[in-house]
Amino acid sequence: MPYEPPFEITAKISALSLEIAEMVGSLSPASDLAASPTLHRQLRIRTIHSSLAIEQNTLTEEQVTAVLDGRRVLGPPDDIREVQNAKRAYDLLDELNPLSLDDLLRAHGTMMAELAKDAGRFRSRNAGVYDERGTLIHAGTPATYVPEVMAELFAWLKRTEVPPLIASCVFHYEFEFVHPFSDGNGRTGRLWHALLLARWRPILAWLPVESMIRQRQADYYAALNASNADGASTRFITFMLQVIRDVMAPYCRQADASARLREAVLDFLEESPQATVAQAATRTGSSMRTVERAIAALKDEGRLRRVGSPRAGRWEAVRRRRED
Repeated sequence: MPYEPPFEITAKISALSLEIAEMVGSLSPASDLAASPTLHRQLRIRTIHSSLAIEQNTLTEEQVTAVLDGRRVLGPPDDIREVQNAKRAYDLLDELNPLSLDDLLRAHGTMMAELAKDAGRFRSRNAGVYDERGTLIHAGTPATYVPEVMAELFAWLKRTEVPPLIASCVFHYEFEFVHPFSDGNGRTGRLWHALLLARWRPILAWLPVESMIRQRQADYYAALNASNADGASTRFITFMLQVIRDVMAPYCRQADASARLREAVLDFLEESPQATVAQAATRTGSSMRTVERAIAALKDEGRLRRVGSPRAGRWEAVRRRRED
């Protein structure tokens, strides 16, 4: 029987998907995200720096910029090589087929050239996924089964009728679950997620999703771990959709800024019902006064209420199911 990744498309996932689709639709072909070479360069630098920083690369964003400009940088040789390789890998986005397993191997070979002896090949030994503290999160698929499991995953990706936005998140989780390479799994998985998003909507090729993942790195690992425990990728899908929505926000029309902020605040307070206004402000990158206005608006809309006292109480979100 063909492999079907386990997950559920919840009301929240549907709502986030619709919101992201509306945000993408709000971006005109003349918008900076679509048409500005200067912004594209800035975002690609930010993407590369963030994705490698998650993997403990020590170079600053300024040093990454210098490396990409061909200037001399004092730093660990492998860190410099990682930057050079990542630039070459992201430059391949227009050529790579997101449904091709051979192209995945090509991308990994580019990403890990001169960094891993088996660059461009599946691992031959067992391996695991570790967080930034070196704690084992998940033991990858036994090496013997990796080629078969990856072939099944790509076969699912080719035939699935799941919306591409959701399918990209499912793939990201399944890829990290299998952990198919001896090294470079995180950066390659994020690259492939970016490729899948770009094939859905080309404007998203420049979206610096990796920078938001880095900002929420602990939450990223927590979502992976929670989905591992659940035996389904539902919670990871939800997390990644929130990341995609939030990283898109600055590039969408300003008229929708307050509505997007309310959604971000609602998501945060639903996840962290004991959180303070100050914590919500930090999470959303807004001032406390702005978040207080968003909370007041959510209360007026009947979408958020405070249960208990101002000091010891908690937030309670009221979710509305969106009509298809």
